[in-house]
Amino acid sequence: MRHVSLVSLSLVTSLAACGDNIDNDLPDAPGQADAVTLQFAAKVAGTSFACGHTYPGIGMTAASYAASDFRFYVHDVRLVGAGGSVPVTLDVNEWQNAGGVALLDFEDGTADCQMGSTSIHTAVTGTAPAGNYTGIEFKVGVPFDQNHLDATTATAPLNIPAMYWAWSSGHKFLKIDGVVGGQGFNLHLGSTGCTAASPMAPPASPCTNPNVMNVALTGFTPGISTVVADPAAVLADVDVTANTATTAPGCMSFPNDPECTTVLPHLGLAYGTAAAGTQVLFTVQ
Repeated sequence: MRHVSLVSLSLVTSLAACGDNIDNDLPDAPGQADAVTLQFAAKVAGTSFACGHTYPGIGMTAASYAASDFRFYVHDVRLVGAGGSVPVTLDVNEWQNAGGVALLDFEDGTADCQMGSTSIHTAVTGTAPAGNYTGIEFKVGVPFDQNHLDATTATAPLNIPAMYWAWSSGHKFLKIDGVVGGQGFNLHLGSTGCTAASPMAPPASPCTNPNVMNVALTGFTPGISTVVADPAAVLADVDVTANTATTAPGCMSFPNDPECTTVLPHLGLAYGTAAAGTQVLFTVQ
């Protein structure tokens, strides 16, 4: 009969008891994927977004701004480490689809958020190759091949009427709405210059102005850091108390709207003759 010493038994028992700690100290196996949760938050002038809450000091006239919506689509989410960037494979659920598109939704349908619902979604979840990451990249928008689907038959999260214009123009990539002095000042980002046979038909080729934001942020650690969206800096050079006659309230990305002249460059996008600037909507905290 084989005999095992008490010392050997003691060693085996100790290893079994602390096995989880030992595993965590070992290097990740090649090709291993880890579950990741990428947290997002919405703020206005540094204060957490809440439907109906009024925020002072917005725009070039330091106006009071009552929040009424805050949501946006992201895709091509990537984590950045010393070896470059790697894609995040998104979980598929009511907020994220198999095509890699996720909807971040911070409104809860209360107060002035009458176009919303009670559900919110404040994190992107999925898997990524195991590694140490210090940055995050993503695009704000919907890829062309998904942007112009019929919202009445599309799968979630591309089936929300409040985030859709029409087949030809597609989705609202970004919807941040507020009320100033009883009038709306809305920030809607989406593709323009889309040529289609009719408003209810998809364009045959990409739109002249895709208006997809490319966001790259450093100092981001998954599970610890938060990507914060705050429109205060985006609206800093526009008078949110005024709106040019015959144009949409606020800036809705359409051409020849003076309210967009400074807003879209602050999103990192060119607008008319205004060159693209550095995006100031997103930061890491």
